[in-house]
Amino acid sequence: MTASARAIAALAALLLAGFPVLVLADTPSESGSDATVTDAMIRNATIPLNAQDATFPLNAKDATFPLSAKNAAFPLDAENARITPSTTVVKGDTKTIRLVSDVFFAFDSASLNPAAIAKLPDILAAIPKGAKVKVNGYTDSVGTDAYNLPLSQQRGKAVANAMANARPDLKITTNGYGKADPVAPNKNADGSDSPVGRAQNRRVEIVF
Repeated sequence: MTASARAIAALAALLLAGFPVLVLADTPSESGSDATVTDAMIRNATIPLNAQDATFPLNAKDATFPLSAKNAAFPLDAENARITPSTTVVKGDTKTIRLVSDVFFAFDSASLNPAAIAKLPDILAAIPKGAKVKVNGYTDSVGTDAYNLPLSQQRGKAVANAMANARPDLKITTNGYGKADPVAPNKNADGSDSPVGRAQNRRVEIVF
């Protein structure tokens, strides 16, 4: 058996076994002598990947590419996302608990996810009994005020409603400010988009 025949037999065996094989660019045709596979052909080889042919599982745990709330096709939760779900900022006698919207809400939604609601009692434990609390919603700079203002108001209201159920002793008022008062730059110094900064600006603040 010639070398080329052995190569064809090996490829056929791989295909029958269900393994993806290399598609070699510019493979020479048989002309009575053995075909030669060059280094250049190996470098230019491609492997088509699709849902049917792929033999490896793709999931959030194994993926090696950056995941963000904007690009992810699955819910991000506080345990698995590389985002701190809440932070507390103290200025004088005023404390502000910042809830990251990407953790507590689905993309472009004002509905709190169940995991977020379950975490609220622990987050609210630092608020004194009977305190007056402001709940303010914010968005990033993407989109119009006509869209962002209602979304920020709806998210603030959603958090306030969940708080009222968890802590009926609190006196709560709500508001939405859209893209106003960012806590991080929406753009980098060179003018490019800053997904990390925008993620911090999409938030609901609990002020007491």
